Amino acid sequence: MNNISENLSVMAQTADACERSWSLGAHETEERVLFFCETSVKAAEQIARAAQSLGITDSLLADWSTAIPGADAIGLALRCDRQSVRLYTQYWTMIGAHVKRGNRSPFPLYRGFKSLPGGVVRSDDYLAIPMAPPEVFWPRMAEGFAAFDLDTEQAQDVFRDLDAGNAIFTVTSGEGRKSWLTTVRRADIDRAEVADWLAPLAARPLGDDIITAARTTDLVHVAGGQDAVKGDFLTFYFESDPESVLARLR
Repeated sequence: MNNISENLSVMAQTADACERSWSLGAHETEERVLFFCETSVKAAEQIARAAQSLGITDSLLADWSTAIPGADAIGLALRCDRQSVRLYTQYWTMIGAHVKRGNRSPFPLYRGFKSLPGGVVRSDDYLAIPMAPPEVFWPRMAEGFAAFDLDTEQAQDVFRDLDAGNAIFTVTSGEGRKSWLTTVRRADIDRAEVADWLAPLAARPLGDDIITAARTTDLVHVAGGQDAVKGDFLTFYFESDPESVLARLR
């Protein structure tokens, strides 16, 4: 086992959560894996070792390290072809305190430090809109679904349980990028209904893999928007396990 594989194996086996995701773009479908850990010195060291073995720059790693204080979770994501590496911090505890004080203004929930194909480096702040009602999050989601020929009326039925109380909605805006991300894991969403709704994706690269994941695992997040390189994009994140994640990286 080489150094990269060993570090990723350690990550998978010790992570508190693993996810698989597929990001649809105008020209390709990116398959990714994600590892999340409760914040600790040990977890930060493991993530840093894995990121360094994957070629992330010292400056990006330093930026991520600086963002860890106050984070309740930290993570690493990479494309399965290892052409991009992403480091994350999460501030769920801080945003909870923010809301309990009666403040529902946008607040950073995640920060992403990303080494992308072609040598592009980017940092993104995901600003949560606390208790966002459907009239705030649904138009963005429906627009994203329509861009990839997914039935928006059927989508309304699939996500009928999603509301201000269980949706976690964030927006990200930066140079050449405008995006949103909705965490849906707290809503009651039927796997079979998701898989049926996603059936049109079978004609796209890796579409069958997305549909299989929808049928067999829980949908965690949906994201979309516009990117200067990818054009319109739509991403689905599913709960996974260490064995499934590592199998995609070998």
